[in-house]
Amino acid sequence: MFNLRYPGGIWLILAGHILSQFTLALATDPQRCVIKRTEDPEVDDSTAILHTVKKCSRNSIIEFTPGNYSLFTPVSFLGLDNVTFLLNGNIILPSNITRVQVEINSTLNQPATYAIPWIYIQGTNVQVIGSESFEFGRFYSFGQQWWDLGIRTLRPHLATFNVTNGVLKNLKIIKPIAWGWSIPGQNIHISNHFVDAKPDNATRDDTISFPFNTDGFNLSGKNITVDGYYGHNGDDCVSVINGARDIVAKNGYCGFSSHGLSIGSLGRDGAVHTVENVLFKKWTMDGAVYGARFKSWTGGRGYGMNIAWEDITLVNVSTGVFITQNYYDQDKGPKPPNPSNSSTKIINIAFRNFKGGLGTSWTDGSCISDPCWNYVPGLDEPKAVILDLYPDTATNITLKEINIQPFNNPGGTPNVICDPAALSEAEESTLGFKCANGPFIPA
Repeated sequence: MFNLRYPGGIWLILAGHILSQFTLALATDPQRCVIKRTEDPEVDDSTAILHTVKKCSRNSIIEFTPGNYSLFTPVSFLGLDNVTFLLNGNIILPSNITRVQVEINSTLNQPATYAIPWIYIQGTNVQVIGSESFEFGRFYSFGQQWWDLGIRTLRPHLATFNVTNGVLKNLKIIKPIAWGWSIPGQNIHISNHFVDAKPDNATRDDTISFPFNTDGFNLSGKNITVDGYYGHNGDDCVSVINGARDIVAKNGYCGFSSHGLSIGSLGRDGAVHTVENVLFKKWTMDGAVYGARFKSWTGGRGYGMNIAWEDITLVNVSTGVFITQNYYDQDKGPKPPNPSNSSTKIINIAFRNFKGGLGTSWTDGSCISDPCWNYVPGLDEPKAVILDLYPDTATNITLKEINIQPFNNPGGTPNVICDPAALSEAEESTLGFKCANGPFIPA
């Protein structure tokens, strides 16, 4: 265990994320299994892949050799024990949209966050290691055509990694249809991850070819480290969701139009959701809607506790720091009532050493409703900080070393949205800035 102390008395207690913890206990002489593939790109290799994985599900090294493997059918790899996948080739999903939708509509795969995964991996001591070559270790999903047509139904989650003691390394995700990797497992180390969800024919403000829901990771497990991420996303680069505990995500770059380094969403439909002990450190957010985000739904319950963002560089972002405890589907009507007067609680949350500049737009191409999904009252331009709090449910929020500037104005002062009436008692004295709509004034 190690402790990280933050301004305002916050202690983050995180499990030791040491690579040696993830050294897998392979047998002294593991069997080596090579997956055969056809040379015909129209032929499905799924059966051959499943056959080999089933035969080599214990104490094995399973190799995809250089070249392309057609994975035209969703697959589940269950009950793995001490298995290393060497992805020295590439995985190719169907390019035909209808074929993917039919498979997703009928698949028996295990469920993942938000969607059915095309690949489901479950077991103990499992590694998926991509090639050192940038040419291989890739997953091709042909998302561009989905984005061009604006199709947002029957989309797969690329993969779920439901493993105890696992490693993901050197994987390259090329044009995902939507969500990337879901990680509900525990004791996981992820490194050198690459995501290209940037449209070839659009900008971040384009509503036609916007890559909706192209999250990099949805983390719901325990004791997970992401160390080394480079991605162009149309949604969260890293989303930490219900059930997550002891998470470190560090050393990353988020480009195109990321929706940030996010907690949540939490508490939808009044659910009791919890997240605790999370650290985001050393990230560059380039063109993002949010740098750091905490999002919970109106009427939610549970809590987010001991969470910190540290050493974040902002380049042309819409909002540097964003917290809402009042989220709802704006495209489905007015804000719903909250008869229970409940909210997902915030306990010990810190933002430290944010530097950089705002962009020119407060939203992006994902804004297809009126009002926009990310609108809050008073949002008419990029903001340094937005605190959209539910009264008396957030304690020990601190912002320190915040140096965010307006677009093309290095010496200027950005604006914030903050209602002092929503702060808990004595919270303003430790907040780190003056809570009022208007200029950001450090306290």
